Amino acid sequence: MAMRIVVALTLFPVALLCARRPDQARKVSTDKSTTEKAATPFVVGEQINYDISWSNFIVAGELTLQTKERAKFDGRDAFHVSAQAQSVGIVKALNHRLNDQYESFVDTSSLLPFRGSKVSHHGKKVVQSSFVMDPSGHTARLADGTSIDVPRDTYDMASVLFAIRGISQLPGSSKTLNIIEDGKLYTIRVEPEAKEKIYIRVGTYDAFRVAIKMIEAGKPTDAHRIRIYLTRDQERLPVLITAEPPWGQIRIEMTTHK
Repeated sequence: MAMRIVVALTLFPVALLCARRPDQARKVSTDKSTTEKAATPFVVGEQINYDISWSNFIVAGELTLQTKERAKFDGRDAFHVSAQAQSVGIVKALNHRLNDQYESFVDTSSLLPFRGSKVSHHGKKVVQSSFVMDPSGHTARLADGTSIDVPRDTYDMASVLFAIRGISQLPGSSKTLNIIEDGKLYTIRVEPEAKEKIYIRVGTYDAFRVAIKMIEAGKPTDAHRIRIYLTRDQERLPVLITAEPPWGQIRIEMTTHK
């Protein structure tokens, strides 16, 4: 699937950030080995808003990430997080009306999602999907009743950015994450690159640049040049996301953080 404005992820993969077309989805290894526990900064009440710019459009869309609450869901202590991306302004006026809404429930112990849903409005077309992980976390039941095997470290669009925020910022290290989207699995490689000072409209930040690469034929590819800039503090805020797909440059810039 082409990368949507929602991830442009991302975010949004990867969302939202960097999903490919469904016919390009590849079978991923279902390695059940344990991996390091992410130190993702879930803060109840946090909301981050972004403007999404695409090619010559000043603002083509808006992205909102939220940690809504911590409560019991399906008998499990969980964080309820959401992500919403929608087209605005001239892009919406040109009949490119997009509105993708993701809801995810993340186990507070494993920091992995066990339930997620998505509602997509593309013009007049509405598409809904969902998944529920089994207690072992090895399979996901989809909305149509079918199940798929999933590897460890599998996230959805609403939760994957939290996992990225929790990775090591040591250059040369990397982490492989999986994303479940519309009943298919995608694999990305998260690679910390270097420190960088970032200038955006709301301020200047000491950040760390992280590359997001799709895994194709077992190898990482940097075709879309997706980069996430995380603040070098305890919050690790994703203040900027950029990408360079063939159809134009994309810039997702933080406008407010609560």
